[in-house]
Amino acid sequence: MESWFKNQPMKYFVCILLGFQIHAASAQRNCGSADYWKQQLQSDAALNSRYMQIEASSRHHAAMKIQEPAVEDGSTITVPVVVHILYNTSAQNISDAQVQLQLNVLNQDFQKSNEDIGKVPAAFAGYAADCQIKFVLAKTDPQGYATTGIIRKKTTQSSWKQDDRMKYSMNGGDDAWDSRYYLNIWVCNLADGLLGYSTFPGAAADKDGVVIRTDVFGPGNNAVYNKGRTATHEIGHWLNLKHLWGDADCGSDDVEDTPPQKTYSSGCSSFPKITAGSCNNNPDGDMFMNFMDFSDDACILMFTYGQRQRMRAIFTADGPRASMRNSPALGKPWNNAPAADSAKHTGNPISLSVYPNPSANTIYFRDGNESSIIPDHYQIFDAKGQLLMSGFKRPAVQINRLMQGIYFIRVQYDGKDAVIRFMKQ
Repeated sequence: MESWFKNQPMKYFVCILLGFQIHAASAQRNCGSADYWKQQLQSDAALNSRYMQIEASSRHHAAMKIQEPAVEDGSTITVPVVVHILYNTSAQNISDAQVQLQLNVLNQDFQKSNEDIGKVPAAFAGYAADCQIKFVLAKTDPQGYATTGIIRKKTTQSSWKQDDRMKYSMNGGDDAWDSRYYLNIWVCNLADGLLGYSTFPGAAADKDGVVIRTDVFGPGNNAVYNKGRTATHEIGHWLNLKHLWGDADCGSDDVEDTPPQKTYSSGCSSFPKITAGSCNNNPDGDMFMNFMDFSDDACILMFTYGQRQRMRAIFTADGPRASMRNSPALGKPWNNAPAADSAKHTGNPISLSVYPNPSANTIYFRDGNESSIIPDHYQIFDAKGQLLMSGFKRPAVQINRLMQGIYFIRVQYDGKDAVIRFMKQ
């Protein structure tokens, strides 16, 4: 069987849109990611170009079996999560316990510790992989304050469409936290039978994340999608996995060890599932129990080693989600400084900034009128709250010795304080 898998051709990325064509269907798991991403790529040439580069890199990693020790040699990747709960009724305001149950499901599914993994048919069991990806609620928000990683917001919107409006406070939704360092998950009442949808790597920072319908977030609240696996499926997309059939008739998911598949599965199939007119001539049939198929929650059970490699490739040093590995979200909250971009003051409010931001070598200070100033005192902290540098009465600060990343500078000027977030390139 292994030679059969390895001999499947890898289709070159000629036109990215072909990989996201929607295969019309009747009753099925209603995942909107392929349709959503196709529209995003069509409407944004820069995004299309960016995603083509990501895909080319993913294919290179797969073809060369590239391994980076911190990513591929047994290290667990931890992803900080913030859950935005948007509710119009009290029933939609799900509990903290339900959120944690969903994270438990994710951690079991992405680490091959789900209790039903033994149901994978023997023919496919050897391909089931521990992806070693862990999801943890954020402990520190983007301003450095302690957080539970759960945001609740009552909204006048009774339902939401697949148009990203839930991702913006001005529309009654909630703004994304910095998507370089947090996986944003919006939980809301999606309309038109939609279970969820996700961005792929490369998305605009204010849109990047996953949207899940309230009644399928976590186990137990839906008759069919009742094991929390809508989130497993959608986060698979966020980690750059496609549907097994490539959203086309016998399309490609760009993974070597998933057999070719004519179309989606639905319900709970019996093994072997042989699809009439299929491009899969193997007697074991379709891998209907894969998390990236459309089977019911009770019957999707596994990721493969090829999918593992594709997901983990985006966390390598040049990958689009590499910054997640250095996220301040799981570090110590700020206890010795005010929140970023806020101020303690006496008298009139203070408005300060540093420039250029981002900067590689030197930062300067200016007030709300864009005039240069010389602060009385400054302190630079890393994302964990550790003091790194300080000084008095300097018009500029050399930061070339700092590592690349996010820092906070506390500025005292004219008897007032401000804390400013900046990026060292």
